[in-house]
Amino acid sequence: MLPRPFPTESMRPRFHVILIACLMIVAAACSTGTGGTDSALDEVEDRGTVRIGVRNDNPPMSFLDDSGAWIGFDVDLATALAIELDAELELVVVDGTTRISFVQSGNVDMSIASMNHTRARDEAIDFSITYFWDNQSFLIRTGTYGSIDDLIGQTVAANAGSSAIPSWEAHVAERGGDAPDIVEFDDKLAAMQALRDGAVEGYSEDNITLLALAAGDPGLTLLPGGHNPVQFGIGLPVNDSAWRDRVNFALQELWIEGTYSEIYDRWFVGPDRIIDLPLGGEMEIWP
Repeated sequence: MLPRPFPTESMRPRFHVILIACLMIVAAACSTGTGGTDSALDEVEDRGTVRIGVRNDNPPMSFLDDSGAWIGFDVDLATALAIELDAELELVVVDGTTRISFVQSGNVDMSIASMNHTRARDEAIDFSITYFWDNQSFLIRTGTYGSIDDLIGQTVAANAGSSAIPSWEAHVAERGGDAPDIVEFDDKLAAMQALRDGAVEGYSEDNITLLALAAGDPGLTLLPGGHNPVQFGIGLPVNDSAWRDRVNFALQELWIEGTYSEIYDRWFVGPDRIIDLPLGGEMEIWP
């Protein structure tokens, strides 16, 4: 049984699910973003809505359940943030690449999309304080390897645009290995099938995602440890300190008032959790 989305229907603001077609990507390239020197904060307050980019293919963070409902930790966090910002929520589907480009183009006001805050990504967009902590390892066929270093020299899979790719390349280089053979997938289920079929020897992604994808399958095992600590941040427009501060303050309020803990427990600690993942860090709180 999947955890119920947060919050209850009586608390949930109305939102519009925007399905992004290919033509929308073309339109994004032509968008003028937030326009002029106005902060996204001014635009959100003027519209009364906040447009938040969220993935729909990344369980248990954000995905479609068997009934087609859009649920997950990131979805619930977006809902709670909209309430804290006193704005109507407008969810926008993003993926591994558009979660950044839509922020750059102004198609969304922020991306809550399981995005590891890296220096390379920080050159493209700004980030909030960290709101989620994890690591990146490898999913393997059970009994084939004992550690991530056993995969050096093997063909492995990763998601296109994932921070796991440069991290694994750096990890291999530090141990004197040749450039790794990494097959990039746009579809997580396709990567999983390639692993099961033996086309790749391991699949690297956030541990939380790998555990969710492999749930109930004894033929797959998550290798211990990891090669890339994960610190998820909310993607935000560059050089917009007023908006970044407002989002950071809202995150901190959710932590202080216990809403964050309620959401986290629902997905990773409570009886209806998909996977068991103890909280891996504490949110930065400013006095």
